[in-house]
Amino acid sequence: MERSTEHGELSVLKPPQFAIKQSPVPPVLPSSWECTALLHPYSPPSTDGVQDTPFFQLCVASISYIEGQILSIQVVGMDGQTWWYKVTQTTTVLSRDEGVTWTDNLDIGWTLPGTEWLTPTQSPTYFATSYLNWMQAQEVDWWKQSVANSNATTWIWFDHSSGLPFRMMFGAPPKNPLVGDQNQLAFFQNFSFTYFPGFSAVENPNVDTWTPPVIPGFQAGNPGGQSLPLWNDHFAMTTFMTPVDSASFPLPTNVFYQWKPDNAYGEATDRAQVTWMSYQYNPTAGYETSVALLFGAPPNGMPAPPNAGDGYIFNQSEILNQGVPTPLVFSCQNIGMGQEPPDWASIPAVQGTIHASVTDNAALSPGNQVNIISVLFPPSDEYEQGRYLWTWYSPFPGSDGSNSRPVTFMESASSIAEGGTSLALADYFDYTVSPNWYPPYLFDVPQKCLVPQKEKP
Repeated sequence: MERSTEHGELSVLKPPQFAIKQSPVPPVLPSSWECTALLHPYSPPSTDGVQDTPFFQLCVASISYIEGQILSIQVVGMDGQTWWYKVTQTTTVLSRDEGVTWTDNLDIGWTLPGTEWLTPTQSPTYFATSYLNWMQAQEVDWWKQSVANSNATTWIWFDHSSGLPFRMMFGAPPKNPLVGDQNQLAFFQNFSFTYFPGFSAVENPNVDTWTPPVIPGFQAGNPGGQSLPLWNDHFAMTTFMTPVDSASFPLPTNVFYQWKPDNAYGEATDRAQVTWMSYQYNPTAGYETSVALLFGAPPNGMPAPPNAGDGYIFNQSEILNQGVPTPLVFSCQNIGMGQEPPDWASIPAVQGTIHASVTDNAALSPGNQVNIISVLFPPSDEYEQGRYLWTWYSPFPGSDGSNSRPVTFMESASSIAEGGTSLALADYFDYTVSPNWYPPYLFDVPQKCLVPQKEKP
């Protein structure tokens, strides 16, 4: 990505940009096709036992379709279990032995999809076209559509050249994780996040023979014994941040992070992260930038300086004050949580796990390896077992995985406050390790954030 050299004491990274490259006509899939899929679940299984379903583990699948007749879904979990679903106009059946025997009709809430995954009743909206991340494997068209009776949206990314699906993110999980909503896409809706590394039109799709899914470069588990990522202690990066509420569009974003060691810590800005999210594609927001400012915890045994372990989100625009651009802060919220340390993925409570890796896959990781990692959000009323945050990291050459570059980060089942943005997805572009610690002014807390809580807007 293009980068200017210096701005005062800081290297300036230009956030990624989108382009408008097509007329907004929803893609129509071929009448018959085959694809491979890499599927990320919403959560681990509930605490009352593991159900006979693939929906609680990372899975790969071979999927075939004939319009008006059948959707055949052959699934393999990372534990080696297999499921073969066949969805027709009238039934859904399942084989657990690769097609030797079949269940009676399942009451699972799925309907045979058509060739329009973007449907007029769900208000499909073309947003823009761009690469997905710094690997620049392919340009994709960003589409979203609303979810009935919800403030959520479903995002689908179509390959710009072929018009075929490449990635999908569901903003609203099924009410019951074991079944589905007949108004959403069968099977796929039971996973939060899906990639399609292979998708093609075929005249005679295989719907009758068990064929294990093959994704070039994919390996289940962690056969190389890779380590979880350990962040550098001062770096900057750029991302697209994508919300899952139906009103919002992606935000080009800059991030600055630093975490000084115990012997160099003296004030809250020594451990701090600032994230600037541009609202240039959300003109109805009423402000130009939303800023998340987080401060890390002090070393053990050290008294906490002001703001240590705290965090704020504020909205601002620039105004001219005597001819000088000056930020005007409209509102500020104390979010009650601070900055994560560099070893965040290894904190025992988050149960960081490498589920699989993909090496030099032309669609997913050209020329690179990526490790597919989950960390666990705390339990909630909806997910007493916690829910997954999925992240992909690409180890730098010679690294055991600890020194890695982020590719994507996705929060499953992000909660959606009415009118909120509910940022659920980050796709990463520029990444640079700073040669120097960042200056304290980079992490200045606006005065509006420091007023007593009862006086805050």
